[in-house]
Amino acid sequence: MERLRVPVLVVIVAVGFAAPTYADDRPSDPFGSHTIELNDGPLVAIWKSLRDQVLYDKLRIQFCVEFSKEPCPPVSKLMKVVEEARENEGKALLGHLNRSINLMIKPVPGDWTGALETMRLGNGDCKAYSIAKYVAALEAGISLNHARVVIVHNARHHEDHMVTAVYENDQWLILDNLTMLLLRDSEKRDYEPMAVLDHTGVRRYAVFWFE
Repeated sequence: MERLRVPVLVVIVAVGFAAPTYADDRPSDPFGSHTIELNDGPLVAIWKSLRDQVLYDKLRIQFCVEFSKEPCPPVSKLMKVVEEARENEGKALLGHLNRSINLMIKPVPGDWTGALETMRLGNGDCKAYSIAKYVAALEAGISLNHARVVIVHNARHHEDHMVTAVYENDQWLILDNLTMLLLRDSEKRDYEPMAVLDHTGVRRYAVFWFE
């Protein structure tokens, strides 16, 4: 991936992503279960790398939108969805993001990838959908405190899955590549929460865990 020679912007984006959070603005994690912070392990290492990629993608988006005279197809593809979503508010905005990204990515087995890499490839698994929606939600103006990526166990299909959760109107709404509908976390009764990922790190759910 081509490196952007804009170190000042790197600092700006990094500081913005690591900005202090405030308890009054930070709801408890979705699915109503107690979570415990993880400080090491494979998932922590993976998410640390992905958080770095989120920072880099935010930098790339800012650079392409504000400074670049050359076309940036992955950025344009993602930001078109974001700008269209911004014509709505609240649940309608999130519904637009969920539906649009569901339709623009072809479901195939894949690895952990950043949002812009997913836009470039045009395919991926639930991890790709979730990270793309996470970044799109942040670009659409959702607070860092109000966005999470959640690993769940889909009891109906007997497999692990990943979704994006956004806190809106005092409730967690789930953006899921398996459905165009936005449901509250409490309505996803087939989903057993395993771990939650956000800008602060990784937390496991006390009631369910995996090796």
